[in-house]
Amino acid sequence: MILLQKIKLFSSFIIILMPLILYSCSASSTVRYNRDEKKTQKENEETEKKTYKETFNVTPYRTKIDIKENTVSKDSSIETDVWYGYEQKDTTANQVKTIVGTTNGFRVQVMATDNLQEADSLKSDLALKLTEKNVYVIFDPPFYKVEVGDFLNMGDAKDLNFKLTQMGYTESRVISSTVNIYE
Repeated sequence: MILLQKIKLFSSFIIILMPLILYSCSASSTVRYNRDEKKTQKENEETEKKTYKETFNVTPYRTKIDIKENTVSKDSSIETDVWYGYEQKDTTANQVKTIVGTTNGFRVQVMATDNLQEADSLKSDLALKLTEKNVYVIFDPPFYKVEVGDFLNMGDAKDLNFKLTQMGYTESRVISSTVNIYE
């Protein structure tokens, strides 16, 4: 019975003191908002003090820019010898090629894209750099594939793939394809 009275006394003591302890630990909202208001007032005062009127004149210190026109001579040629250290094969760019037929062979696929303008741009870029190779844009829905060369053996296609990788076309790869046979 004495134990029961002590438990009741202790529990009533806790019930009375607990809200008091919790209330005293919490922050007052008025203190928090007053601090924020003081900070914004100080910031406003500082920005009011920092309003300047610019009186410096820049015009005497401006530099004059003279751009000289560069005349491009019509005799300048595009550097097409991009195979540093590789021997050049006979180019047939000036000769007319006639297609005799087609057979299974290999080509180097440089890019596959869904943008026709991007594919045409790459084709013209490769046509300038690769004078002895044929460059094709093939539409294989939904992509336009830029392929180079007509090779009957894989070794020649791998050599071109290596050279294209050195030139910066890192996504190029050898594929098997139907190639043209020229006369």
